[in-house]
Amino acid sequence: MQDPYPISPFTVPVSAKVAIPGSKSITNRAILLAALSEGETRLDNCLFSRDTEIMITAIQDLGFEISKDESQKRIYIRGLGGLIPNTKTKIDIGNSGTSARFLTAMLATCPEGDFELDGDAAMRKRPIQKLANTLISLGCRIDTSDGLFPIRIRPQGLKGGKTTVDASESSQFVSALLMAAPLAKETLKIELSDSSIRRGYIDLTLKMMEHFGISPEKLSASRDNYHVNPAPYSAPRNGYLIESDASAASYFIALPLATGGMVEIEGVYKDSLQGDIAFAQIAEKAGVTLEWRTDSLVVSANLGINPISPLCANYYAFSDTFMTGAAISPLANSTTLIEGIGHTRHQECDRIEAMAAGLANTGQSVHETESSIEITPSLLNPATIETYEDHRIAMSFAILGSHDALGNAKPWLHIVDPLCCRKTFPNFFDVLESAREQSLANHS
Repeated sequence: MQDPYPISPFTVPVSAKVAIPGSKSITNRAILLAALSEGETRLDNCLFSRDTEIMITAIQDLGFEISKDESQKRIYIRGLGGLIPNTKTKIDIGNSGTSARFLTAMLATCPEGDFELDGDAAMRKRPIQKLANTLISLGCRIDTSDGLFPIRIRPQGLKGGKTTVDASESSQFVSALLMAAPLAKETLKIELSDSSIRRGYIDLTLKMMEHFGISPEKLSASRDNYHVNPAPYSAPRNGYLIESDASAASYFIALPLATGGMVEIEGVYKDSLQGDIAFAQIAEKAGVTLEWRTDSLVVSANLGINPISPLCANYYAFSDTFMTGAAISPLANSTTLIEGIGHTRHQECDRIEAMAAGLANTGQSVHETESSIEITPSLLNPATIETYEDHRIAMSFAILGSHDALGNAKPWLHIVDPLCCRKTFPNFFDVLESAREQSLANHS
């Protein structure tokens, strides 16, 4: 693939049907829950990407039996009822935040063992100490590198009882604890020290735990407290179907705002478990029309009639999509203000700074604070976008690049390191190009 990669703009309104991959968040949770269950679990519509391959490899390194069929998007995992076969191993977590946090809590449930977790240079900048502190309070011995990776885990089993978790840096800390909690020796009472954390992914975790056998009688939740009783996980009788990725859907929900026209996104549901589906409502306020079908979402926009309104919102609860909204902002009819995103400065990169730099590079007036970004639209300039190895930076700006800014059908926006999309959406640029080709064919 050419690097920097030129984005071919759409010269006709989009008219296409696209299929997006399974959810990374759900796939990695399902892999872990299947490993903790008793018996074999079949997972369908799995995402095979860099992040999920990291989780698959880690579970294999821990001694679990896994088989996969990428052509069928299917994984089989044989769980051992909470037992972990290999109790002394080194695990490479790359830059996969879900793998890092979820595995740390999972390994803490072992009665004994000695584990080392380490990642790449980017992961060594991402926080883990606050989760480690909670696990230490529950009897696990964890050594970190000044609060960061690499870490060493020497578990003694989770003793249960009452604990507090500071999840201000990531709601994954809470999800990690919840998935480990049924394996504690006694009822685990988790209290949140910050009631303003993002709850969408926590709710997703709770719903998935129920699918894997943790009945509501074993788990109670209020706004700031979770009580989880000891209970065994069990493999879902008919397998587990993974939803298509709502974060990935955001790019194609936004595409008609860049090109006009209509796109049908397969496998996206109005009642999705994923909080990021809320981006559809933001796009609707900006000017798209939504048609929810049984197993797809049709998004359309008539740019000749309705100018794009700014995608202003507090994105805290669905922050993986804020970059999509920011990338479209140069096409809006007034200033876009995106708030509630301070925690994204500590993700794959400083996402606020990265978006600000990329948008400024295209000629926009950008102002950032610790937790917000404000973009005042201006004439678009040809630009090369640095992605900082962040898949969401690449995909968001690719949607902006689909707009024929120069009016001559020539690429005006180039994406550095397009292969960074392998983290969650390996064939993203193929799907985008297919949408462009479908549109040309449908308008011929």
